[in-house]
Amino acid sequence: MTQEGKFGVHEAVCLLTITSVAKVFYTSPALLVGIVGTASWYMTLISAATAAFGFTFIYFLLKRFPGKNLMEIYDNVLGRFLGFLFSLMLLFILTTTGISNLREFSDVLKVYVYPDSPLGYLMGIILFTAAILSFLGLETIARYSKFVGYALIFGFVLVMILSIQNYEFFRIFPLLGHGIKTTVYTGIMRSSAYAEIIIIGIFAGSLQGISHIKRAAYTSFMLAGIIVSFSLLAYVMSFPYTVAQELTAPMYEMVGVINYGSFFQRVEPIFLFVWSISSLISITVLFYMALLVYCHMFRINDKKPLIIPFSIIFFALASMPLSIIHLIKGLIQILRSFSWTFFFIPPIVTLITATILKKKGSTNA
Repeated sequence: MTQEGKFGVHEAVCLLTITSVAKVFYTSPALLVGIVGTASWYMTLISAATAAFGFTFIYFLLKRFPGKNLMEIYDNVLGRFLGFLFSLMLLFILTTTGISNLREFSDVLKVYVYPDSPLGYLMGIILFTAAILSFLGLETIARYSKFVGYALIFGFVLVMILSIQNYEFFRIFPLLGHGIKTTVYTGIMRSSAYAEIIIIGIFAGSLQGISHIKRAAYTSFMLAGIIVSFSLLAYVMSFPYTVAQELTAPMYEMVGVINYGSFFQRVEPIFLFVWSISSLISITVLFYMALLVYCHMFRINDKKPLIIPFSIIFFALASMPLSIIHLIKGLIQILRSFSWTFFFIPPIVTLITATILKKKGSTNA
């Protein structure tokens, strides 16, 4: 595996948090309100906590094999054949998540911002930018994430503050939503919403040891959970329940109703900056991680010749859903509810196997 450069905890936290949080700007908030009602804002904290618990097993696995990434550990513990299959599962879920994010973002962008632009054109522009960043490498992507991270959090906080005029506190009631049982069950099942953070195991070698991996991962879980929770709370307080579950791009709609008089309204450009940059980083990271896994599987050292073919494959796969309705009701629902099986189960099985066979790396972290 070729070296992907070195970067610090701050860069990793920004990269992982943005990748995980970006989906809150799409259709997910409306889906959650429809499933758990007014409890969506704290249900997502259950999801974040569940995902963090699942990552603990991955952390122990990475600690047992210091200096190695997940794919190398699979090969070391399970052998070349089973390791290849486990890496293939990781490639599948990263690719599926990446194309769903690409198509969902492009569809929502077309509906609200560029209705006259062909969908293929929007997806092509996004993939073109992702390809350029991929040519520059992971270290550049991580440092760019940190560079724009502060501006993104400022824009997010500004939008939340400007929306205060539309908040109605009584709308968070009933606090239990559709029932505590539904809320807890959905929170656990939708831990997949934060599962992308385990990609830290793919670029583990770019960080300075297991302690940095631990800090970056758990900090990302905490920040992502807080940001998504505040977003959902603001959304629930901004719209009546019956309206909140029907909107295609809930956060965009929330920004659209901000109005402080004739000289301060239509602040969507602020939100568009946060939305577009975070989505671009998320899609690029998933695209690049899938590329890294593929190159490891087939022992390819030079990734650059594969970037353009991979872009074409992403474009073709993202074009397959017939409409945004098919995407939301089908692929996205399945991913949000069940992709945790692909993200968490293979590393847990590998950890158990390594423990039974008493396999570990040459040194302990």
